Amino acid sequence: MVRLMKSLFLGIFLIVAASAVLLVSDYRGRVQNMSGTPGGLASDGPAAALHGKVRAGRPVRVAVLKWTASVTTDETYEGLVAGLAERGFEHGKNVMLDTFSAEGDMPTAVSMAQNACGGDYDLMLTISTPMLQVGATANKEGKVVHVFGAVTDPYAAGVGISRENHREHPAWLTGVGTFQPVREVLELTKRLYPDLTRVGTVMNPSEACSQACYELAKKTCAELGVELVAVTVDNSSAVYEAASALASQGVQVFAIGGDNSVESAFDSVVRAADAAGIPVVGYASMYAEKGALFGLGANYVEVGRIQAQVAADILGGVSPVDIPVENVMPLKLSLNKNVLKKLRDPWRIPPEVEAQAAIIVDESGTRHLSQDVSAPSGVPTAAGAGAAPGARRWNLHYLNYVDSAPQEETLRGFLKALRDEGWTEGKEYTLTVSNAQGDMPTLAAMVDNVLTQNADMLVLTSTPTLQTAVKKVRDIPVIFGVVANPVLAGAGTSDTDHLPNVTGISSASAYGEGAAALLACLPGAKRVGTLVNPSESNCVYNFEQLKAVFAAKGVELVSVSVSTPTEIPDGIRALLSMNVDAVLQVAGNLFFSSFAPISKACLEAKTPLFGFDTSTATKGGAAVAVARDYVAGGEEMGHVALRVLRGEKPAAIPFAPISRTIVTINEKNAARYGLDIPASLRQRANVVSGE
Repeated sequence: MVRLMKSLFLGIFLIVAASAVLLVSDYRGRVQNMSGTPGGLASDGPAAALHGKVRAGRPVRVAVLKWTASVTTDETYEGLVAGLAERGFEHGKNVMLDTFSAEGDMPTAVSMAQNACGGDYDLMLTISTPMLQVGATANKEGKVVHVFGAVTDPYAAGVGISRENHREHPAWLTGVGTFQPVREVLELTKRLYPDLTRVGTVMNPSEACSQACYELAKKTCAELGVELVAVTVDNSSAVYEAASALASQGVQVFAIGGDNSVESAFDSVVRAADAAGIPVVGYASMYAEKGALFGLGANYVEVGRIQAQVAADILGGVSPVDIPVENVMPLKLSLNKNVLKKLRDPWRIPPEVEAQAAIIVDESGTRHLSQDVSAPSGVPTAAGAGAAPGARRWNLHYLNYVDSAPQEETLRGFLKALRDEGWTEGKEYTLTVSNAQGDMPTLAAMVDNVLTQNADMLVLTSTPTLQTAVKKVRDIPVIFGVVANPVLAGAGTSDTDHLPNVTGISSASAYGEGAAALLACLPGAKRVGTLVNPSESNCVYNFEQLKAVFAAKGVELVSVSVSTPTEIPDGIRALLSMNVDAVLQVAGNLFFSSFAPISKACLEAKTPLFGFDTSTATKGGAAVAVARDYVAGGEEMGHVALRVLRGEKPAAIPFAPISRTIVTINEKNAARYGLDIPASLRQRANVVSGE
């Protein structure tokens, strides 16, 4: 076992060391001229046309194609955009980025790729193996430069990239591979539970990336004396059933990763594992914060940055033919010690493994960085919040009530606001992120913990979190978001007259716009339904506001009450039996995290579904969603937090609503309901998916 650990950490060290070289090296300095053109500059083809456009100072149109929305693709995209900006290519200035997501649908992916190669775009950037394959097929005549990223094994993708000679690839195609650390994950799994004999995995065999990981996992398990049991799926909707079936076969752990279909339903794997009392381990670093025991994998933000460096070099004049396709893996380990108490077997995280982790979720569900995030740096911590960045390191705590798309988007926006101001985590501030997973006693304990950790500021999302905080927190600033009505939550009597230490960004749904969108699609609707959680004051408030809007339009809004996830399937069936013309689901924490049964029932009944959260249309069964832009709301929260840290009093900052609303249309869902989306609504849509 000592030899195994030495092998594991030596392997991790070597991969990290190799990745670090790639991260700090400028690709331009490593380019060797293979075409005979001085300096490796593009001399003809789509790369030359692209370079000519850049030199002429004309905006470059870039199509960014994602297979599906997931943590991996979102983080890669974040790094991609940031990396381009760092090289001087900024969206809206000298490049125009149009981003498309196929949401796992192959015909949609093909249409997207054909559009990207149809003459309207100068550069195609793809994220994930399926999009590399689809993009390369659509671009087989080399009409546009194509740079890929977040691809497990580009040499096995069947797009003409040689495993033996990494410079051998189509002249217009290059990028970076990111093969998951399958061997290292399985070796570490065996280390945490030496009696391991049976590992389970869920995979989509039609994905080349998934098949490559499976073959290596099978080989590694055989070497470790462990049996690997696999169950296959065709799409993400089948993942929960497959994982549950696999758990019944006596597997002791789920090993997951390198599969787009399974990753987009990762929560389903965790649910099945929790029910069986077994852990999930994965080939991606973010998995621990999603409920896995540990995640070991790429830092996909850095993967996106590396992809951006390749694209920026080409925009700067380097020919794609001169850029080899290399495999890069900037590794990061995350651990979730909170999972241990749920397991039937005696799993253990040794201290030497914990010492290697970049992120640790402790037994209370609190997230910590590898450094001591509660301790200030050696810089003096004088009283007062007016210091500029660098004068001290602020101890920030960020609390969520549940996992949901709005919470994730809000955190992303919050961090972006800090980055845009030049603040770096670990330098100007430390951030501890915690999630109560919908449990009120845990939430109360988390707020108490903030008070014992000498926090400089509490940042939070959701009405229950704000309600708990206003009862307990008096002496430090509280900045809120994703709260429909902060006054109703007890934070004050109005937007300007509120508790002196509390301020933030409210997120009341776009009731009028949502109702108008529904009636534009169904002008004859007379009865609309929704589920309501009576235990959430914000949900009840949303219902009452929407009911008043519909009443003014002569439409009846009916409801069925549900209070737990297990009540939702029966509740939605009861609602659909009330002869409703459509369902417009009001926002609430329960429905943010448990929307799938609503989607399933409405699609089966062909009763049109509408929502107030973008993910209800991009990931769920809604035809149209009219939602607040939670990323923008997170940025606005970040700006408020910065104002307070720089000396403004929270009492002097009024509560303000999210400034931007997004209309999302899912045409695939609309077609399932037989809806004809009017042109007037299309013109207002910021995102159209499913085309």
